[in-house]
Amino acid sequence: MKPSSRAFVRLPLILPIIIAGSLYAAGPFEKDSDHDGFPDDLEIATGHNPRVNEALKKSAAGGKCGVITTDLLKLGRPHNVLIVLDISGSMREPLGNTSRMDAAKKILARYIDALPTAMRIGFVIYGKADCGDESVELIAPVGRLNKGALKARIASLEPRGSTPIALTLGRVAEYLRGFEADNNHLILISDGMENCGGDPIQAIIEIKESDANPEVTVIGLGVDSATRAQLSRIAASSDGVYSDVKNENDLIGAFSQFFNRMNRFYKDIVCIVSQYNAYLTYETEQYNKSKSYLVKAATRAFDDGARSAIKKAEERIDHNHAARMEAKDTLNEMIKNKMDEMEKATNAFVGRD
Repeated sequence: MKPSSRAFVRLPLILPIIIAGSLYAAGPFEKDSDHDGFPDDLEIATGHNPRVNEALKKSAAGGKCGVITTDLLKLGRPHNVLIVLDISGSMREPLGNTSRMDAAKKILARYIDALPTAMRIGFVIYGKADCGDESVELIAPVGRLNKGALKARIASLEPRGSTPIALTLGRVAEYLRGFEADNNHLILISDGMENCGGDPIQAIIEIKESDANPEVTVIGLGVDSATRAQLSRIAASSDGVYSDVKNENDLIGAFSQFFNRMNRFYKDIVCIVSQYNAYLTYETEQYNKSKSYLVKAATRAFDDGARSAIKKAEERIDHNHAARMEAKDTLNEMIKNKMDEMEKATNAFVGRD
């Protein structure tokens, strides 16, 4: 029998009940694919794209800053850098006129010396053994920088095992736990491709989809074409940057790119502040529409579980909206000091006075 067209007319009227009720068992209002503070379920229900931060895109239209790629909630938050270093046996191989390991040690020491002491850093090594959990070690949890202690620990490292990239990347979200609200950076340094049976591409995708959501830099040390292809894919799959390194100068250049991105981050803030009001206008529109939807959905929810999920979603968007409004008052205060601090760090690393 041909279905009645009236059924389709009524479908939108029961959609809020379906979302608030039957999807509750699957955990509604949890996933936030575009990290905009509005859960995917809520964005779909209110006519927004859950994979695109539309308020950011709209605020960029006609503006001078282009599309803002930084979460505006994180502009005043600290920067955390998690360095992941390959110490597999092949790191004994030459890189220019030294070994890959010695080149990495030398430039990492220089990089650590240049970083502002206020920046938090963590350090992971992998390749301690032939695959398995014991091949990965967090030698410095993310925290305030103790330059002397970290440089001494790095200087003591010796190449030895395999290259479990996927296993190592699978632990990054754990190592960044507690820092999800911050600006996180992951620097992966390797001279080889995955050889422990894991899938590093899937691992890096999962990291980017996690709340930690780090900016990714991948550095290949003296790699062959197959390794270059895999490391490049890791970077591309995370919207990151890949640098191919054949000597110490290339390695300096790779880390200089990191400093340059940090400098651009702070310079962009000057433009972003002027554009922030436009963003808040669009974000407020989405917030009001989402708030209205949740209020109506709560009255139609089938059970206490559904109402609880809706309440949590409402509290979440209330918190994020309030934080964004407050951020406007703090942005100007931090711009100049942060820009000066990072410029000094860049000059120290590249050897400028």
